[in-house]
Amino acid sequence: MKTEQQTPVIKIFTTHSVGSRNYVLQNGIFHAVRGGAYQEKEHDLQPDCSGENISEKNASYCELTTQYWAWKNVDADYYGFFHYRRMLSFSDEPFEQDQWEITKLDYLNADSLKKIGVMDEDRVRNFISQYDVVTPIPVKLQNVGVKSLRKQYGLTHKLNAEDLDLMMEIIRECTPEYYDAAKCYMEGPICYLCNIFVLKKELFDEYNRFLFTVLEEFERRRDMSRYNAEAFRTPGHLGERMFGIFCTYLKNKGGYRIGERPLVYFTHTEAQPHFEAAFADRNVPIIFACNELYTQFCSAALCSVVEHSSAENHYDVIFLCKDFSSSIKEKLKAVTAGRENFSVRFYDVGSLFASYHLFERPNISIETYYRLVIPEVFDVYDKVLYLDGDLIALDDVAKLYETDLGSCYLGAAHDIAHQGNMNGGNREMEKYYQQFGCQDYKNFYNAGVLLMNTKLMRKNFSTRFLLDFAQQGAFMFQDQDLLNILCEGRILDIGYEWNFYGDPIQSYRGWYNSFAPRKDYQAYLAAKAKMKIIHYAGNEKPWWNPSQEYAEIFWKYFRKTAFYESFLWNEMKICSASARADREQAKIAYRTRVGKFGRLLPKGTRRREVVKKIICFLTRKPYIEPNYEAEGITPKYKKKK
Repeated sequence: MKTEQQTPVIKIFTTHSVGSRNYVLQNGIFHAVRGGAYQEKEHDLQPDCSGENISEKNASYCELTTQYWAWKNVDADYYGFFHYRRMLSFSDEPFEQDQWEITKLDYLNADSLKKIGVMDEDRVRNFISQYDVVTPIPVKLQNVGVKSLRKQYGLTHKLNAEDLDLMMEIIRECTPEYYDAAKCYMEGPICYLCNIFVLKKELFDEYNRFLFTVLEEFERRRDMSRYNAEAFRTPGHLGERMFGIFCTYLKNKGGYRIGERPLVYFTHTEAQPHFEAAFADRNVPIIFACNELYTQFCSAALCSVVEHSSAENHYDVIFLCKDFSSSIKEKLKAVTAGRENFSVRFYDVGSLFASYHLFERPNISIETYYRLVIPEVFDVYDKVLYLDGDLIALDDVAKLYETDLGSCYLGAAHDIAHQGNMNGGNREMEKYYQQFGCQDYKNFYNAGVLLMNTKLMRKNFSTRFLLDFAQQGAFMFQDQDLLNILCEGRILDIGYEWNFYGDPIQSYRGWYNSFAPRKDYQAYLAAKAKMKIIHYAGNEKPWWNPSQEYAEIFWKYFRKTAFYESFLWNEMKICSASARADREQAKIAYRTRVGKFGRLLPKGTRRREVVKKIICFLTRKPYIEPNYEAEGITPKYKKKK
């Protein structure tokens, strides 16, 4: 059993750039550092500008400013360096790697970090303590189409190949003991990526003396004032190559234990903030969920909410999303421009769904499951209003928000289409719902408009439970079925007027009339006179079919958004492309017909003219004698005078 003194002190630093809000890995081994922290007045992470430092060189040295700071100010037995999105895996689980020997994972969070083994401090410590050096698995350059690292650097068009030559010259002059290793590495078949490594203390000290001696001399000899933004980072790029030189030097020297681990790259690293209420009082939290394509239609829904809002309330609008671009966010925010009682924010839920594989119907997207995370993510609120993106508000939704839910989990309107299906419209669907053992499966509610008792739901349903439950089966209507099953008997009927179906097909109401229970259908019809929300819930949508019932109401609000012109432009391009394709097909068909006609009835022959006269007679069109002479063709028959 190791004593406390025998346990090596291992410190691995992850560099985070100024202004970034990435997921932070912190434990007994891993320490987050803010690179270029000299730019900040206040520091939320360990800054690289304390003690002896070169923080002001961060723009050109990149993460090497963290390395310099650790070298000068931190004591440890092992020093390691990761990036906020790149790190080594210590898991035994094999991962798929690309040609650069990199494993790409989607979201950086506690689950993914556990998956790659870095959350297990004993596992990390036990592996590292066996070696003097730990590196990423080196890249075989032939796999990426280059013969040597020198060649690869020269192909990087934003960098200057002569800088690499200058580095080699400086190594030869200032640190000649590394020159042979430098030549070997630069012309060799492998490379080490990204300035990621772990070194034992004495080797770390030796490496830094070599590294910063060369880079400081490079800065003295090279004027980078006219370099582009990427080339200005040349010291960082050269530093990445210099670790490979140092590692080659140790290999050539011999006697060092070198371990290798897979390199992992995370695509999404942003840490989602804990949401607080947007305003101090009178908040009406409204949550939409959609993908980036659907935001253009959701903007009309938001516009309608804004136009029917009350100045007495504050509206906290939040979009549950994944990978929204900044331009999309700005367009959505523009809908509420000038309204001081509106806030529009965004919450990327991708990290919460990264490890789940949920059933999707072709006409219902994965985004419909997003509402399942609302109770826990927005725990600042005891009640939340969820709205689908394919609806238009005709009244102030704050009135619905004021509804007292009592002991109910949800407030929702009955689903009139479901009522018709369960009353003889679709026998197969009725059999499907019977399997759930619900007492009242014939009276399910539509989930497009939900008043959620989030306080009560948090008490009984965790996000993990809801998503695990969703993953267990192929629910026909996805989260809507799930919520109806779990919340049966605890759903308050808010009335059809708060979720009135705009007919997806003109005859659809006749279908309701044929199958829905009479009392439900009458209640649905009565709601038409007092509609507060129109929900285009069917497969047909007003943006595809402007003649659909109530489509003009959608277009009224859609025209007022920043998405309107771009939507029309895209549709025009699609139609133009389709028209061009149709014309090309018509030309091909015409040439085919004319080709066959021309072979059987050549120009200038009597039989051609006879056939043309017959066609003209049958179609009652005048026959016009051709002028073959003008085409340079000699007729093979005599023209009648």
